[in-house]
Amino acid sequence: MNFRERLNAVLHLQEPDMVPYAPYDNLVPRGEFERELSEHGMGVLHRLSGRIWSEMPHVEIETRTEGGMVRTIYHTPKGDVWTERRTHLGRVTGVTGIQTEGLIKEIDDIDAVIFMADDTEYHVDNSAFFSRDRELGAYGLVRDQGLHPPYDATRGYFGAYSGIPNWVYAQQDHPARFQALMEAEERRQARLFPLVAASPGDFFSFGSLDGHFGHRNWARNVLPFYEEYVPKLHEAGKILALHAHASNNLAYADLLKATGVDCIEAFTPPPVGDLSIAEARRRWGADMIIWINFPETVFYYGHDETRRYTEELLRSDPPGNRLVLGFTEMGTYGITDADSERLFKDGFRAINEAIESVGALPLG
Repeated sequence: MNFRERLNAVLHLQEPDMVPYAPYDNLVPRGEFERELSEHGMGVLHRLSGRIWSEMPHVEIETRTEGGMVRTIYHTPKGDVWTERRTHLGRVTGVTGIQTEGLIKEIDDIDAVIFMADDTEYHVDNSAFFSRDRELGAYGLVRDQGLHPPYDATRGYFGAYSGIPNWVYAQQDHPARFQALMEAEERRQARLFPLVAASPGDFFSFGSLDGHFGHRNWARNVLPFYEEYVPKLHEAGKILALHAHASNNLAYADLLKATGVDCIEAFTPPPVGDLSIAEARRRWGADMIIWINFPETVFYYGHDETRRYTEELLRSDPPGNRLVLGFTEMGTYGITDADSERLFKDGFRAINEAIESVGALPLG
Protein backbone atom coordinates (compact mmCIF):
# COMPACT_ATOMS: atom_id res chain seq x y z
CA MET A 1 0.00 0.00 0.00
CA ASN A 2 1.09 3.58 -0.54
CA PHE A 3 0.51 6.15 2.17
CA ARG A 4 -2.85 7.38 0.90
CA GLU A 5 -4.21 3.86 0.52
CA ARG A 6 -3.01 3.03 4.02
CA LEU A 7 -4.61 6.05 5.65
CA ASN A 8 -7.84 5.67 3.68
CA ALA A 9 -8.03 2.07 4.83
CA VAL A 10 -8.06 3.25 8.45
CA LEU A 11 -10.59 6.01 7.75
CA HIS A 12 -12.94 3.63 5.95
CA LEU A 13 -12.65 0.81 8.51
CA GLN A 14 -10.61 -1.45 6.29
CA GLU A 15 -7.29 -3.17 6.97
CA PRO A 16 -4.03 -1.29 6.23
CA ASP A 17 -0.68 -3.02 5.84
CA MET A 18 0.80 -1.01 8.72
CA VAL A 19 -0.07 1.80 11.11
CA PRO A 20 -0.11 5.07 9.11
CA TYR A 21 2.41 7.77 10.05
CA ALA A 22 0.67 11.03 9.19
CA PRO A 23 1.85 14.34 10.68
CA TYR A 24 0.30 17.66 9.67
CA ASP A 25 2.13 18.83 6.56
CA ASN A 26 3.19 22.16 8.11
CA LEU A 27 4.97 20.32 10.95
CA VAL A 28 7.27 18.24 8.74
CA PRO A 29 10.60 19.56 7.40
CA ARG A 30 10.86 20.03 3.66
CA GLY A 31 13.68 18.81 1.43
CA GLU A 32 16.09 15.94 1.92
CA PHE A 33 14.86 14.79 5.32
CA GLU A 34 11.23 14.79 4.19
CA ARG A 35 12.16 12.55 1.25
CA GLU A 36 14.00 10.20 3.60
CA LEU A 37 10.93 9.87 5.79
CA SER A 38 8.55 9.40 2.88
CA GLU A 39 10.68 6.52 1.57
CA HIS A 40 9.88 4.75 4.84
CA GLY A 41 6.14 5.23 4.47
CA MET A 42 5.45 8.56 6.17
CA GLY A 43 2.95 10.88 4.49
CA VAL A 44 1.23 14.10 5.44
CA LEU A 45 -2.23 15.40 6.28
CA HIS A 46 -3.11 18.74 4.71
CA ARG A 47 -5.74 20.77 6.57
CA LEU A 48 -7.56 22.58 3.80
CA SER A 49 -8.63 26.19 4.04
CA GLY A 50 -10.06 28.28 1.25
CA ARG A 51 -12.67 25.93 -0.24
CA ILE A 52 -15.32 27.91 1.60
CA TRP A 53 -14.54 31.61 1.74
CA SER A 54 -16.51 34.46 3.22
CA GLU A 55 -17.17 38.16 2.99
CA MET A 56 -19.05 40.73 5.06
CA PRO A 57 -20.57 43.15 2.51
CA HIS A 58 -21.70 45.69 5.11
CA VAL A 59 -18.51 45.77 7.17
CA GLU A 60 -15.54 47.98 6.32
CA ILE A 61 -12.19 46.45 7.26
CA GLU A 62 -9.08 48.52 7.97
CA THR A 63 -5.60 47.18 8.70
CA ARG A 64 -2.78 49.07 10.42
CA THR A 65 0.75 47.76 10.90
CA GLU A 66 3.32 49.14 13.29
CA GLY A 67 6.53 47.22 13.80
CA GLY A 68 5.54 43.62 14.37
CA MET A 69 1.99 44.45 15.53
CA VAL A 70 -0.95 44.27 13.12
CA ARG A 71 -4.29 45.77 14.12
CA THR A 72 -7.41 44.91 12.09
CA ILE A 73 -10.37 47.23 12.64
CA TYR A 74 -13.93 46.28 11.67
CA HIS A 75 -16.31 49.23 11.12
CA THR A 76 -19.91 48.04 11.51
CA PRO A 77 -23.28 49.84 11.87
CA LYS A 78 -23.23 48.61 15.49
CA GLY A 79 -19.83 50.10 16.27
CA ASP A 80 -16.15 49.36 15.70
CA VAL A 81 -14.23 46.36 17.03
CA TRP A 82 -10.64 45.32 16.43
CA THR A 83 -8.12 42.54 16.83
CA GLU A 84 -4.35 42.62 17.22
CA ARG A 85 -1.73 40.05 16.37
CA ARG A 86 2.03 40.02 16.75
CA THR A 87 4.14 38.79 13.85
CA HIS A 88 7.84 38.01 13.20
CA LEU A 89 8.20 35.85 16.29
CA GLY A 90 9.87 32.91 14.59
CA ARG A 91 8.73 29.62 13.13
CA VAL A 92 5.82 29.03 15.49
CA THR A 93 3.86 32.12 14.40
CA GLY A 94 3.60 31.08 10.76
CA VAL A 95 2.24 33.65 8.35
CA THR A 96 -0.59 35.12 10.41
CA GLY A 97 1.21 35.65 13.73
CA ILE A 98 -0.12 35.22 17.27
CA GLN A 99 -3.31 36.97 18.31
CA THR A 100 -2.90 39.19 21.35
CA GLU A 101 -6.35 40.86 21.35
CA GLY A 102 -9.74 39.41 20.40
CA LEU A 103 -12.76 41.24 18.99
CA ILE A 104 -14.72 41.53 22.26
CA LYS A 105 -13.09 43.57 25.02
CA GLU A 106 -16.18 45.24 26.49
CA ILE A 107 -19.68 43.79 26.72
CA ASP A 108 -21.03 46.35 24.21
CA ASP A 109 -18.66 44.93 21.57
CA ILE A 110 -20.99 41.93 21.36
CA ASP A 111 -23.49 43.89 19.25
CA ALA A 112 -20.91 44.57 16.53
CA VAL A 113 -19.75 40.93 16.54
CA ILE A 114 -23.34 39.67 16.23
CA PHE A 115 -23.78 41.97 13.24
CA MET A 116 -20.58 40.60 11.68
CA ALA A 117 -21.70 37.00 12.19
CA ASP A 118 -25.09 37.65 10.59
CA ASP A 119 -23.52 39.68 7.77
CA THR A 120 -21.15 36.88 6.78
CA GLU A 121 -21.86 35.46 3.34
CA TYR A 122 -20.22 32.22 2.22
CA HIS A 123 -18.99 31.14 -1.18
CA VAL A 124 -17.54 27.85 -2.43
CA ASP A 125 -14.42 27.21 -4.50
CA ASN A 126 -14.03 23.45 -4.92
CA SER A 127 -10.90 23.94 -7.03
CA ALA A 128 -9.02 24.56 -3.75
CA PHE A 129 -9.74 20.95 -2.76
CA PHE A 130 -9.00 19.36 -6.13
CA SER A 131 -5.75 21.27 -6.62
CA ARG A 132 -4.31 20.29 -3.26
CA ASP A 133 -5.54 16.72 -3.54
CA ARG A 134 -3.84 16.36 -6.92
CA GLU A 135 -0.58 17.91 -5.70
CA LEU A 136 -0.29 15.51 -2.76
CA GLY A 137 -0.96 12.38 -4.78
CA ALA A 138 -0.14 9.12 -3.00
CA TYR A 139 2.01 11.00 -0.46
CA GLY A 140 -0.74 12.86 1.36
CA LEU A 141 -4.41 13.30 2.15
CA VAL A 142 -6.61 16.39 2.38
CA ARG A 143 -8.89 17.01 5.36
CA ASP A 144 -11.52 19.68 4.75
CA GLN A 145 -12.75 22.32 7.18
CA GLY A 146 -15.96 21.33 8.92
CA LEU A 147 -18.29 22.91 11.46
CA HIS A 148 -17.28 24.42 14.79
CA PRO A 149 -19.45 24.25 17.92
CA PRO A 150 -20.88 27.73 18.60
CA TYR A 151 -19.91 27.79 22.29
CA ASP A 152 -16.25 27.21 21.38
CA ALA A 153 -16.49 29.81 18.63
CA THR A 154 -17.65 32.48 21.08
CA ARG A 155 -14.44 32.01 23.05
CA GLY A 156 -12.47 32.91 19.92
CA TYR A 157 -14.27 36.25 19.70
CA PHE A 158 -12.92 37.22 23.12
CA GLY A 159 -9.40 36.08 22.20
CA ALA A 160 -8.45 32.42 22.00
CA TYR A 161 -6.27 32.56 25.13
CA SER A 162 -5.85 36.11 26.42
CA GLY A 163 -9.61 36.69 26.43
CA ILE A 164 -10.66 33.65 28.46
CA PRO A 165 -11.32 35.64 31.70
CA ASN A 166 -13.61 38.13 29.90
CA TRP A 167 -15.37 35.23 28.14
CA VAL A 168 -16.09 33.64 31.53
CA TYR A 169 -17.27 36.91 33.09
CA ALA A 170 -19.58 37.65 30.15
CA GLN A 171 -21.43 34.38 30.65
CA GLN A 172 -21.97 35.06 34.35
CA ASP A 173 -22.53 38.83 34.35
CA HIS A 174 -24.42 39.25 31.05
CA PRO A 175 -26.13 35.93 30.27
CA ALA A 176 -28.72 37.40 27.88
CA ARG A 177 -26.09 39.21 25.81
CA PHE A 178 -23.93 36.09 25.73
CA GLN A 179 -26.90 33.95 24.70
CA ALA A 180 -27.57 36.34 21.81
CA LEU A 181 -23.95 35.88 20.69
CA MET A 182 -24.36 32.09 20.87
CA GLU A 183 -27.52 32.24 18.77
CA ALA A 184 -25.78 34.36 16.12
CA GLU A 185 -22.99 31.79 15.91
CA GLU A 186 -25.57 28.99 15.68
CA ARG A 187 -27.14 30.77 12.70
CA ARG A 188 -23.73 31.11 11.09
CA GLN A 189 -22.94 27.40 11.49
CA ALA A 190 -26.38 26.49 10.12
CA ARG A 191 -25.56 28.45 6.95
CA LEU A 192 -22.25 26.62 6.69
CA PHE A 193 -23.73 23.15 7.06
CA PRO A 194 -25.04 22.59 3.51
CA LEU A 195 -21.74 23.80 2.05
CA VAL A 196 -19.79 21.36 4.21
CA ALA A 197 -22.18 18.50 3.43
CA ALA A 198 -21.75 19.14 -0.32
CA SER A 199 -17.93 19.06 -0.24
CA PRO A 200 -16.20 16.72 -2.71
CA GLY A 201 -14.06 15.45 0.18
CA ASP A 202 -15.11 12.94 2.81
CA PHE A 203 -12.77 13.68 5.75
CA PHE A 204 -13.53 16.72 7.93
CA SER A 205 -12.47 18.47 11.10
CA PHE A 206 -15.26 19.08 13.60
CA GLY A 207 -14.38 21.24 16.60
CA SER A 208 -11.87 20.73 19.38
CA LEU A 209 -11.42 20.00 23.04
CA ASP A 210 -8.65 21.82 24.88
CA GLY A 211 -9.71 21.35 28.51
CA HIS A 212 -10.07 25.06 29.27
CA PHE A 213 -13.45 24.54 30.88
CA GLY A 214 -14.94 21.62 32.77
CA HIS A 215 -16.62 18.53 31.40
CA ARG A 216 -20.05 19.47 32.83
CA ASN A 217 -19.93 22.77 30.99
CA TRP A 218 -18.78 20.94 27.84
CA ALA A 219 -21.68 18.48 28.14
CA ARG A 220 -24.20 21.29 28.56
CA ASN A 221 -22.95 23.74 25.92
CA VAL A 222 -20.96 21.78 23.33
CA LEU A 223 -22.22 18.19 23.14
CA PRO A 224 -25.74 19.13 21.87
CA PHE A 225 -24.21 20.61 18.70
CA TYR A 226 -22.48 17.31 17.95
CA GLU A 227 -25.68 15.42 18.66
CA GLU A 228 -27.50 17.59 16.12
CA TYR A 229 -24.96 17.72 13.28
CA VAL A 230 -22.91 14.49 13.42
CA PRO A 231 -25.85 12.33 12.21
CA LYS A 232 -26.58 14.81 9.42
CA LEU A 233 -22.97 14.83 8.23
CA HIS A 234 -22.77 11.04 8.47
CA GLU A 235 -25.84 10.89 6.25
CA ALA A 236 -23.87 12.99 3.76
CA GLY A 237 -21.04 10.42 3.89
CA LYS A 238 -18.57 12.48 5.92
CA ILE A 239 -15.88 11.14 8.28
CA LEU A 240 -15.50 13.48 11.25
CA ALA A 241 -12.45 14.21 13.39
CA LEU A 242 -12.53 16.01 16.74
CA HIS A 243 -9.26 17.71 17.70
CA ALA A 244 -8.93 16.65 21.35
CA HIS A 245 -5.56 18.13 22.26
CA ALA A 246 -6.31 18.53 25.97
CA SER A 247 -3.89 16.98 28.44
CA ASN A 248 -6.84 15.97 30.66
CA ASN A 249 -8.90 13.95 28.18
CA LEU A 250 -9.69 11.34 30.83
CA ALA A 251 -12.35 13.64 32.33
CA TYR A 252 -14.01 13.98 28.92
CA ALA A 253 -13.53 10.43 27.62
CA ASP A 254 -17.17 9.35 27.78
CA LEU A 255 -18.34 12.68 26.34
CA LEU A 256 -16.00 12.27 23.39
CA LYS A 257 -17.59 8.90 22.68
CA ALA A 258 -21.06 10.47 22.99
CA THR A 259 -20.32 12.98 20.21
CA GLY A 260 -20.54 10.19 17.64
CA VAL A 261 -17.50 11.40 15.70
CA ASP A 262 -15.36 8.86 13.85
CA CYS A 263 -11.91 10.06 14.88
CA ILE A 264 -10.32 11.55 17.98
CA GLU A 265 -7.16 13.27 16.78
CA ALA A 266 -4.41 15.25 18.46
CA PHE A 267 -4.75 12.58 21.17
CA THR A 268 -1.63 12.93 23.33
CA PRO A 269 -0.90 9.83 25.45
CA PRO A 270 1.07 9.74 28.72
CA PRO A 271 3.47 11.06 29.91
CA VAL A 272 1.89 14.31 28.67
CA GLY A 273 -1.79 13.37 28.53
CA ASP A 274 -3.66 11.50 31.26
CA LEU A 275 -5.56 9.06 29.01
CA SER A 276 -3.78 5.95 27.72
CA ILE A 277 -4.59 4.32 24.41
CA ALA A 278 -5.67 1.16 26.22
CA GLU A 279 -8.16 3.04 28.42
CA ALA A 280 -9.41 5.12 25.47
CA ARG A 281 -9.91 1.96 23.44
CA ARG A 282 -11.82 0.34 26.31
CA ARG A 283 -14.22 3.28 26.38
CA TRP A 284 -14.45 4.03 22.64
CA GLY A 285 -14.25 0.63 20.98
CA ALA A 286 -12.15 -0.79 18.15
CA ASP A 287 -13.70 1.30 15.37
CA MET A 288 -12.87 4.73 16.83
CA ILE A 289 -9.89 6.16 14.95
CA ILE A 290 -7.32 7.33 17.51
CA TRP A 291 -4.92 9.75 15.84
CA ILE A 292 -1.89 10.24 18.06
CA ASN A 293 -0.07 13.49 18.64
CA PHE A 294 3.33 12.06 19.55
CA PRO A 295 4.54 13.58 22.86
CA GLU A 296 7.83 15.15 21.81
CA THR A 297 9.14 15.31 25.35
CA VAL A 298 10.08 11.67 24.77
CA PHE A 299 12.63 12.88 22.17
CA TYR A 300 14.77 14.32 24.96
CA TYR A 301 15.55 10.78 26.15
CA GLY A 302 17.24 10.01 22.84
CA HIS A 303 16.74 7.80 19.80
CA ASP A 304 16.70 4.42 21.55
CA GLU A 305 14.20 5.43 24.22
CA THR A 306 11.97 7.10 21.61
CA ARG A 307 11.94 3.91 19.57
CA ARG A 308 11.21 1.79 22.66
CA TYR A 309 8.38 4.13 23.71
CA THR A 310 6.86 4.04 20.21
CA GLU A 311 7.01 0.26 20.01
CA GLU A 312 5.33 0.01 23.41
CA LEU A 313 2.69 2.50 22.25
CA LEU A 314 1.96 0.41 19.16
CA ARG A 315 1.79 -2.83 21.13
CA SER A 316 -0.72 -1.27 23.52
CA ASP A 317 -3.33 -1.19 20.73
CA PRO A 318 -3.87 -4.63 19.15
CA PRO A 319 -3.74 -5.07 15.37
CA GLY A 320 -7.07 -4.41 13.72
CA ASN A 321 -7.82 -1.31 15.78
CA ARG A 322 -7.91 2.11 14.09
CA LEU A 323 -4.66 3.88 14.98
CA VAL A 324 -2.66 6.67 13.31
CA LEU A 325 0.62 8.19 14.51
CA GLY A 326 1.40 11.81 13.81
CA PHE A 327 2.25 15.28 15.00
CA THR A 328 -0.57 17.77 15.43
CA GLU A 329 0.77 20.27 17.97
CA MET A 330 4.50 20.89 17.65
CA GLY A 331 6.70 19.21 15.03
CA THR A 332 9.14 21.58 13.35
CA TYR A 333 7.83 24.47 15.49
CA GLY A 334 10.21 23.12 18.12
CA ILE A 335 13.31 23.37 15.93
CA THR A 336 15.23 26.52 16.82
CA ASP A 337 18.89 25.53 16.49
CA ALA A 338 21.23 22.72 15.44
CA ASP A 339 20.74 20.76 18.68
CA SER A 340 16.93 20.79 18.51
CA GLU A 341 17.09 19.87 14.81
CA ARG A 342 19.25 16.85 15.61
CA LEU A 343 16.90 15.84 18.42
CA PHE A 344 13.89 16.21 16.14
CA LYS A 345 15.38 14.15 13.32
CA ASP A 346 16.55 11.40 15.68
CA GLY A 347 13.03 11.21 17.09
CA PHE A 348 11.34 11.09 13.70
CA ARG A 349 13.66 8.31 12.54
CA ALA A 350 13.02 6.33 15.71
CA ILE A 351 9.25 6.51 15.16
CA ASN A 352 9.64 5.29 11.57
CA GLU A 353 11.85 2.41 12.71
CA ALA A 354 9.35 1.39 15.39
CA ILE A 355 6.47 1.34 12.90
CA GLU A 356 8.48 -0.76 10.48
CA SER A 357 9.43 -3.10 13.35
CA VAL A 358 6.13 -3.66 15.14
CA GLY A 359 3.53 -1.53 13.33
CA ALA A 360 2.97 -3.85 10.35
CA LEU A 361 -0.42 -5.51 10.56
CA PRO A 362 -1.09 -9.14 9.69
CA LEU A 363 -3.01 -9.55 6.44
CA GLY A 364 -5.48 -12.21 5.43
